[in-house]
Amino acid sequence: MPLLRRPGGLSARWVLTWSACLCMVAMAGAQVPESGAGGGTGTGAGAGAVTPSVGAPAAVDARAARARRPLDWTLTVVAPSPLDELLESNLDLARFQREAAGGGPETSVDVDANPSANTLATPRISRSELRRLVAAVPAQARSLLDAEGHFSAEVRTRVSEPEGEGPVAVRIEVVPGPRTEVSRVQFVYEGELDTRLSAQDPVAVSLTESLAETWGLPVGEVFRQADWASAKNDALARLRADTYPSASWSGTSVTVDAEQNTAQVFLVADSGPAYAFGPVQVEGLVRQPASAITNVSPFRAGDPYRERQLLDWQERIQKLNLFENVLVSPALDPNQPGSTPIVVQVREAPMQSATAGIGVSSDNGPRLSLEHLHRNAFGLDWQAKTKVQLGARLSDAQLDLLSHPWPGRRRGLVTAQVSSLEDNDNARTNTQRLKVGRLREGERLERSDYVELQHTSVRSAEDLLVANATAVSATTQWIFRDVDSQVLPTRGTTSMAQLTLGRTVSALDSDGVFGRAHVRLTGYLPLPWAWHLTARAEAGQVIARDEVSVPDTLLFRAGGDDSVRGYAHRSLGVERDGVTIGGRSVATASVELSHPLSSRTPSLLGAVFVDVGDAAEGFDRWSAKRGQGVGIRWRSPVGPFRLDMAYGEATRQWRLHFSVGISL
Repeated sequence: MPLLRRPGGLSARWVLTWSACLCMVAMAGAQVPESGAGGGTGTGAGAGAVTPSVGAPAAVDARAARARRPLDWTLTVVAPSPLDELLESNLDLARFQREAAGGGPETSVDVDANPSANTLATPRISRSELRRLVAAVPAQARSLLDAEGHFSAEVRTRVSEPEGEGPVAVRIEVVPGPRTEVSRVQFVYEGELDTRLSAQDPVAVSLTESLAETWGLPVGEVFRQADWASAKNDALARLRADTYPSASWSGTSVTVDAEQNTAQVFLVADSGPAYAFGPVQVEGLVRQPASAITNVSPFRAGDPYRERQLLDWQERIQKLNLFENVLVSPALDPNQPGSTPIVVQVREAPMQSATAGIGVSSDNGPRLSLEHLHRNAFGLDWQAKTKVQLGARLSDAQLDLLSHPWPGRRRGLVTAQVSSLEDNDNARTNTQRLKVGRLREGERLERSDYVELQHTSVRSAEDLLVANATAVSATTQWIFRDVDSQVLPTRGTTSMAQLTLGRTVSALDSDGVFGRAHVRLTGYLPLPWAWHLTARAEAGQVIARDEVSVPDTLLFRAGGDDSVRGYAHRSLGVERDGVTIGGRSVATASVELSHPLSSRTPSLLGAVFVDVGDAAEGFDRWSAKRGQGVGIRWRSPVGPFRLDMAYGEATRQWRLHFSVGISL
């Protein structure tokens, strides 16, 4: 698409007027179709006109009475679909017929033999009123057809008198002709944007190139009035959202060549001044610090104004879990565009909240949980969350401290946890850990770095100590999300990569250094005919000398809702003394296809899947365990609910799995 600026010495409004004149000249050359053959009312000059005659007053009165006398009539519209529906819905003649037919019993129906013609139910009408409505058809029809790109359409009307007592037949025939396509699009810019383009400013050039590339009615597209209006609105919205919020159209025009069936589009945009971000004003704070808001800002004072950044900032503030309501808005002032104040209005959430919950999962059974949140513990600008969970298989207590945002969108974190988990073989794993680190949250990338001290022991049902180790480690974890929705993803990928380096300081076997790597990738892809594909792959490895003990929580197990379905949670691992413990190697994969059970309930889907994987002492001892089955998916507001029935080939048993949400 060519990009033009207003040439020197030539007024943009003069160019617009010249284009409008060309449009009128081209339209004046269009042929006016003649009326149809035979008696009746046509579209030519004088069609349908009443010529007065001299006669006796009685004859005049008779003609007037005849014109006022109600008569039965039918209407047939002959036009290609969907133009026939367009005319039947919008012509005054068709609307009168439809409204009157729905309001009175005196209607009749005539079904035409022509399959391309639509004949509508007909109410009674006076002859003069029918003549008036028929005479208005050609102009109304052409206006409707022009809006759909048929600028050379022919419209014929025919009114046939019955031979006997039948109804008057009104027939509208339309030959739409070829649709008009866009042959040229020209943009002209005024205001500050034009000045920056003249100076070859790269940001301004990139903006105008983007507007040209994303223009909604490009060359080769059929020119429709609705698309023309939508394209203009979208282009102006993009311009206003990026540096020029007061932009407007100085003028727009379309020159149509009815003979060549082409349309030339010409637009003049006045960008107005270029705006930039200015100082931030925060309103509504009582106990929370303003730094919690300003430290997550995606821009600095002086940066070009971009509406998208304001929306992103508002979303970031809401995710802090400190405020009930957040509104970020610019105080636009054309007299000071270079320093636009940004007003942030918030309403703080209650300083403390407590919740209690009852839940159940196929992995860990029923549970009761209590949770308390303090949004600014001891006035230190840290959130404190305390959680206690009592379950049939898993019980734990955890304290999470998370700082308010620091500069650079970083946050401090401290976690202390004590847990006890009973596996299916009645072995019990007890863990105590303390973690201190830093979290950095980006648009799609989340990174956390922390050091951790943890102790883990595994005891059999006979209270035999199977594994025991204490270790200090340092971990960096990267989580990348590129999906259409973090709650209900249907397209995109999520990935997790984790690297750990540590040393065992006390163990059942030997102390020593170890390393650990773990990656996981999940992809979502919509397929034709409403099918959805979900695929997942996972791999992990612990590197250490054979005699070095590594805490079981840093080893790998497989099986369960988010691993290999058809097998119990954490049941795939290494056998030692009749107890399953973690292995140093893991690899799993899953492929799932889902489809709505009914077009009426698109959020309720059926699924089929195949999972494969195992955890072992090493990949040389890894043996694929396969599970497959069917399930039900409900895309609930809080995340996907999954109910699966899976068959584990290694155990030759069916297992029921259910869970809510997505797992990385």
